[in-house]
Amino acid sequence: MSYLGRLQVLTGLGGLGRFELAWPLAKKELISRYRGSVGGALWALFTPLLAVTVYALVFQGVFKARWPGTEVGGLGYAMRTFAGLMVFTSVTEVAMRSTRLIQDNASLVKRVVFPLELLGVALLMQSAVHTLLQVAILAVLLGVTGDLRWSWLLLPLAWAWVLALQLAITWLLSALGCYLRDLQHLVPAVISGLMFLTPVFYPIDAAPKMLKAMLYLNPMSAPIELMRMAWFGSPFDWTVAWPQLVVLIPLLVFSRWFFERARPGFADLV
Repeated sequence: MSYLGRLQVLTGLGGLGRFELAWPLAKKELISRYRGSVGGALWALFTPLLAVTVYALVFQGVFKARWPGTEVGGLGYAMRTFAGLMVFTSVTEVAMRSTRLIQDNASLVKRVVFPLELLGVALLMQSAVHTLLQVAILAVLLGVTGDLRWSWLLLPLAWAWVLALQLAITWLLSALGCYLRDLQHLVPAVISGLMFLTPVFYPIDAAPKMLKAMLYLNPMSAPIELMRMAWFGSPFDWTVAWPQLVVLIPLLVFSRWFFERARPGFADLV
């Protein structure tokens, strides 16, 4: 078996044809989320657009903010913040929902022969729909302002990194959350403080030395910085990225292995 084949087996990404089973679950959840609302799925478009507007008004009108290391302020500051926030919210949404993923799909766990690892893939698909809408908004804003760059070609690489991190998180937390119910309360509490320990509102280079050490340990730091490099041509420190990338692949493999080891007990716990 080739190296790629062994990697697919280890991470559970072999048999990609089965991914078509995940989309109906993702689609059903998306429809149920917006069923009965007047705006429907437009809320997924309106919410990030409102966020960008608020950031621009507050940072420009109140704080007169400038992005550290540049002369960019106002809308430019808001868009850089929004680019980081897209990654943060997509990862943290998956993390919070993963803690109850098995319990919320008890019928599939107990009564149906279903590849349960695809529950995490379905969750990523739901998150990806919202993220793509946010990406479209940012791309339009940058197009209107004339800030188009060749570095946009790196966006798929940045999002592949985010997706790998999300997949590792959802397999690990969904398995742990089935056994440790306190995680559904602990994870949101941790995330509420983690936003300010993540380079969303500032680049890593602008952080003080003590905070910078924490940012190096945050697995969201590198993909957020890579995303900003792709969108805006911002400097990117590969000394931060390589250690996190080296850890990410073993983490993905371990999460898949742990999910499989924990799977036999799911039916008795949901």
